[in-house]
Amino acid sequence: VSADLADAGKNLFPPSPSEAARIAIDPYNADKRREGTLLLANSDFGGEEAYLALYRDYGRNEFDPLVRAVALRGLARHGEPADAMLLAEQLEHPNVAVRWEAAKGLQRLHDPAVVPAILETLRDPEENSDVRVALATALGQYAEDRAFQGLIGALDARELSVNVAAGRSLETLTGQELGLDPRAWLNWYNQVADDAFAGRRTFLYPTYSREPSLLDRMVFWSKPLAEEPGIPAGMPPLAHEPGAASERQ
Repeated sequence: VSADLADAGKNLFPPSPSEAARIAIDPYNADKRREGTLLLANSDFGGEEAYLALYRDYGRNEFDPLVRAVALRGLARHGEPADAMLLAEQLEHPNVAVRWEAAKGLQRLHDPAVVPAILETLRDPEENSDVRVALATALGQYAEDRAFQGLIGALDARELSVNVAAGRSLETLTGQELGLDPRAWLNWYNQVADDAFAGRRTFLYPTYSREPSLLDRMVFWSKPLAEEPGIPAGMPPLAHEPGAASERQ
């Protein structure tokens, strides 16, 4: 999946920013729409309103699943908290690439309204494990009982990768390190009552890196490798973080 989405072009004459925008709306060629949309999504200027409108349109209406998937990637990187609901809706898409990009995108946009959709997909034992790992990670930003309980359930998933992601999110939410034993977490949670999230750590969405390709080196205005983990858009800062005082005012 990742290789398909990252392959933004194969010729020796990569498109300019204006050309990328033009091919992103090619009505006849899905490969070109994918290529152009991905180049825009990876660019520093990809958050301009015209491109956000494109991501939102493709995220809801594009029939080609890989084009829709890269549009969701662009929306996750450049969008607003309100766009999280669009991502959550795509967790029901039949294509796994779309669901995976939606799940990763929910790590970057904060809106408590998406938690039920995250929990429903996370609980589905037939869902792709990469999708569930991404969702278990995304829950680490929601200091709520329903998120905690959902992560406890994920500790019992048959895939170790899902267990580990859930354990890490529980550590982020509570500041505790109790391993992957659901009983240990529940015993602790029942003892601390309303103080369960007092030791909460800062949630940072993960980034996914790879070696730069020839195209990456040639398309100087597109920088998919330069990102660092960050705080999701719309997530209130913790009390000990810079800006927390102004957030409360």
